[in-house]
Amino acid sequence: MKQTLKEAARENILFNHRTADRTLSGKNLAQFGEINFIQGAEWHAKQSPWISVEERLPDYEGKVLVLYEYEGEMQIQELFYIGEKIMVFGSSEVLAWMPIPSFDEILEANRDVLERIKEKGD
Repeated sequence: MKQTLKEAARENILFNHRTADRTLSGKNLAQFGEINFIQGAEWHAKQSPWISVEERLPDYEGKVLVLYEYEGEMQIQELFYIGEKIMVFGSSEVLAWMPIPSFDEILEANRDVLERIKEKGD
């Protein structure tokens, strides 16, 4: 299971709190903030459900979502993958793919949103 944003932030703060010089100020403090931002961006990049076709192709035959460029626009479509060595959608080469999440996975990923809606009474 992927780490939540709150878990990652807490872990990063604890790590940096133990390793940072408590006397940072000015330019050094800004540089420390920049490092933290970069660490956050790197963490976020690893959270994407999209898998680059350069990284790997699906290891099963079945439906997947694919991301491709068509006439300068990024498009998402469902594709039945049959084990080809190059993934294409029409005349466009696929850039990335992801398994189609189950309803339970979607529900779990959005549980916090559902809880907030429930609390508001919407």
